Amino acid sequence: MIKLDRRNFLRRLGVSIALPAFDSLHAANENKSSANAKRFVCVSPNYGMNPAGFFPTTTGADYETPTLLKPLESHRADLTIFTNLDHPGVGGGHGCSTTFLNGVEMKDVKDQPQRLHTLDQLLGERIGQTTRFPSLLLGNGGVSWSRAGIKLPTDSDPARVFAKLFLNESPQLMQQTRQFLDEDASILDVVRQDAKRLNERLAQADKDKLDQFLTAIREVERKLKRQAEWIDIAKPKVSDKVIRGGDDDDTIVDLEYPYNTSVMYDLMVIALQTKSTNVICYGHPGGNRLFPFDGISLGYHSLTHHGKRPDLLKELTIIETFYAAQFSRFLTKLKETPDSNGQSLLESTVVLFGSGMGNASSHSSRNLPIMVGGGGLRGGNHHRFERHGRDGRALSDLFVTILQQLGLEQDAFSTSTSNLNHLLT
Repeated sequence: MIKLDRRNFLRRLGVSIALPAFDSLHAANENKSSANAKRFVCVSPNYGMNPAGFFPTTTGADYETPTLLKPLESHRADLTIFTNLDHPGVGGGHGCSTTFLNGVEMKDVKDQPQRLHTLDQLLGERIGQTTRFPSLLLGNGGVSWSRAGIKLPTDSDPARVFAKLFLNESPQLMQQTRQFLDEDASILDVVRQDAKRLNERLAQADKDKLDQFLTAIREVERKLKRQAEWIDIAKPKVSDKVIRGGDDDDTIVDLEYPYNTSVMYDLMVIALQTKSTNVICYGHPGGNRLFPFDGISLGYHSLTHHGKRPDLLKELTIIETFYAAQFSRFLTKLKETPDSNGQSLLESTVVLFGSGMGNASSHSSRNLPIMVGGGGLRGGNHHRFERHGRDGRALSDLFVTILQQLGLEQDAFSTSTSNLNHLLT
């Protein structure tokens, strides 16, 4: 009989003490049938994209395609590009890359860690409750934060992702999972009872902290309950050729990064098509790995600190063009793959590409490389916003539009002051 370590079991379930989604924040019904889009995908290169090769020099529909976006030319009508979107108040340095989907830094929210809650995780709570996985976090460059302010782990192993999505556990392992869920529910009951007795001895300030802990316990209980509900529901049956190659036994699929990028994108398409999840966040890692491409002689991090040297920029362009080409292939797959209603997945999925790093060479968090498309949003244009001092237009204004496009009646998120509906809907 297969044995599981409880700590690893809970980590695999993604169970952590996290603040719950408060009802007062949920103004909209979940997964509204009237929503223009049903799904959300975010792709984020940790070090962003070289600004000189990413941003068009002119605005409107007739902009000249910049170097790094040439692989995306066939999707020009589907994508909107923005210049001068960023997060007001976020400083520079490598840490800014993890602020992409929440617009705040850890140091600024010590007393309110729930402010670190990211766009994708909010959507997981709202449009991800009818799927096995409320959200799927892939790659190495994680940018997702829980409601409790915990940075969430990602999975970069395509074989492991495939197994998680499509391979059913053995009856023995399923029974052990049920036992763990029952036991952990009992443990939480004891914790709650002890906390209730402790509450009588605390000052008001500490009672508030304890109340936050208790609400977090209730969130864990909901996660355990959700896991229990899905144990006996069979996973979709999908061919494993996406990770092992075609029908030819001699075909070998390279599952090592960066060559596995196309495999991960294929898994994302299948996950959406099979309704395994409605929310995916895929991060490309930073680090100083040496990309195994012709013409590359230095590590990735070293190349991003190019100082505008032509030789280093030439090598960095090879890597970033690869990212753009793989993203283009993903959009093509979404166009060619129908959802359950017969429309293409791209028509029903909002796709966001971007990073919390604006210029890796100077560690700047200003003027982030942002593209959005799909999900019924208007595309084909490049929009440039004015800068006021250090800050451009709040990226969170775009997030409000994305939330509304996905059926959430929400008019604010993080540092937003408005929305971009006039440009996209």
